[in-house]
Amino acid sequence: MLLRIVFERADLQRVRVAPGPDPMWETVLSLHCARERPATARLADWRERTRRRFREADAPRRWLSTMFSLVPRRGPFPDFLTPGDRITDVAAGCEALACTPRAALRADVAAVFADRRAPGWAGDLAAGRLGQVQAVTEATRRAHDLLVAPHWPEVGGVVGADRARRADTLVTAGVGQMLAELPGVVGWDGAELLMRYPVERTVHLSGRGLTLVPAYFCTDRPVTLMDPERVPVLVYPAAGGLPAERAVSPELVKLLGRTRAECLGAVGVPRSTSELAHLLGTSVSAASKQATVLREAGLLRSERQGAAVVHSLTQLGAGLLDGHYFH
Repeated sequence: MLLRIVFERADLQRVRVAPGPDPMWETVLSLHCARERPATARLADWRERTRRRFREADAPRRWLSTMFSLVPRRGPFPDFLTPGDRITDVAAGCEALACTPRAALRADVAAVFADRRAPGWAGDLAAGRLGQVQAVTEATRRAHDLLVAPHWPEVGGVVGADRARRADTLVTAGVGQMLAELPGVVGWDGAELLMRYPVERTVHLSGRGLTLVPAYFCTDRPVTLMDPERVPVLVYPAAGGLPAERAVSPELVKLLGRTRAECLGAVGVPRSTSELAHLLGTSVSAASKQATVLREAGLLRSERQGAAVVHSLTQLGAGLLDGHYFH
């Protein structure tokens, strides 16, 4: 399934990269990372340190339950948790969250709990009752303080490096190339940007432009807002924050050779051939050849999505990566 972002000529002149990490997006995305198998050693270390802080924190369970209800492992989460495209500190973000219009609260709550049971307090939140809005705002602030704030310097460094990379591409190759090179992009024809997505979705920019938000805790595919009427944003894994590869064991290197072992590790999450080439530091044609060998060996599968070919692990490939066949 694909996310399609449709550009008009005016939109290409209004593409911008956020000035720095967005604390609200990082908070929401960190809630996903807290419940997923760590994609990198860096995130494994982050999760272990976070668990220690959970154990030391005062009664974290109530606010954490609130946030996990609003931000499920899979499926939509409310737009009001990420209230703007120019939020640079959590205080401003929480202030904007607390001022969410009642109609937006009602729409977001309905969308988020459309396919699952809503907690008892969801009705009060949808109605905009002050006490519940304040409770969600406080839960968001506490989630940020525990999950994100202790790592903010590293978050800023990774996002800053990504911004510099996008700026260099913009200057040397233009906005089209900058868009085409975003992580998760599987196609760009000058008018439509195609990305893997959990559901089929089309966003028409209609002259509003697009704000690109590199995110430290975005570790898989790009994310956008539910409401197509809001200012369009595209949140994507900051370079250096990608789950570039799963751990490759010495036994796997002996079996496949280092290059092919690293290629297999790089598709621990589905990758287009261009993404694979970027992660391996090689050409697209070389990455394609490595993927072909692994596919013919039954270790990965390849599927055409739009103009791109996307590679993912087979059960056998995943078992090799996890060491199930080595004794």
